[in-house]
Amino acid sequence: MALWGGRFEAGVAEVTQEFGASLPVDKHLYKQDIAGSKAHAKMLAAQGIISAEDEQAIAEGLTGIEQDIDAGNFTFDINDEDIHMSIESELTRRIGEAGKRLHTGRSRNDQVATDTRLGVKALARELMEANLELRHVLVDAAKKYDKVILPGYTHMQHAQPVLLSHHLLAYSWMFARDFTRLKAAFDAADNCPLGAAALAGTSYPLDRQMTAAELGFAGVIPNSLDAVSDRDFLLDLHYAGSVMAMHLSRLSEEIVLWSSSEFGFITLSDSYSTGSSIMPQKKNPDFAELIRGKSGRVYGNLVQLLVTMKGLPLAYNKDLQEDKEGALDTA
Repeated sequence: MALWGGRFEAGVAEVTQEFGASLPVDKHLYKQDIAGSKAHAKMLAAQGIISAEDEQAIAEGLTGIEQDIDAGNFTFDINDEDIHMSIESELTRRIGEAGKRLHTGRSRNDQVATDTRLGVKALARELMEANLELRHVLVDAAKKYDKVILPGYTHMQHAQPVLLSHHLLAYSWMFARDFTRLKAAFDAADNCPLGAAALAGTSYPLDRQMTAAELGFAGVIPNSLDAVSDRDFLLDLHYAGSVMAMHLSRLSEEIVLWSSSEFGFITLSDSYSTGSSIMPQKKNPDFAELIRGKSGRVYGNLVQLLVTMKGLPLAYNKDLQEDKEGALDTA
């Protein structure tokens, strides 16, 4: 029986189960889910809500599950619906009754919000690191070609001569602003919803500050309704990604133009070009064209989440299950 199936006499229809399952997407958050569960169990033990023995069994069981997933030795069952149920049901199978006590004082609503926030922090961090690498490449290229002159354009007409280094560093400044937006998304996600439970907290004496600190959050979300329903931090990630995709697309457009016969400013490396089966003179900038093209997908993900959020009353609604796939795709 499902975790929520207590009052139900009939089993859920297979088509309903398949249509409502989020496991194909949220299984990517298994590390975040396990980290959240370990922190929650540790706090429950510290508060005397579960025994120290149960906490140790839970922690060891979760570590074993994580290792199995890492190694590709874990079978996800669509009947588990989501990553939380998948891990908790397997934990109970492995360690017995102690596994059932993990859910004490917690709802899947505050659990998924915690997983998602941890996931966004990880994605934002990875994107910031990639952003820095790209800016280093641009700065290095500007230093290498600091004497190269090319036409500066307005209205796509020759305007004034500029240094190639000046042109490249313009993009470096764009990506520096993108870094700031990514950091804002990271900061927006950096507060813990655990303890909000389904929407109105719980009567268990939870230590929310402890779980937040265990998980590396800067603090807790003070309003329980907001804690389970807020996805602004995801929108911040989408927006930062969309603006950065726009900057990448502009740079890619210049690469496409500059490598054309009409411009002839640059010659693409063979390693980053493709050819034609019947036109041997061709050297196609496919990578730049694909980056330019993928920006549309990134914008679509932002609009999708905005439209999903715009009509949702407080607090949790199943629509929120649609919040993760686009973010993973954008990142």
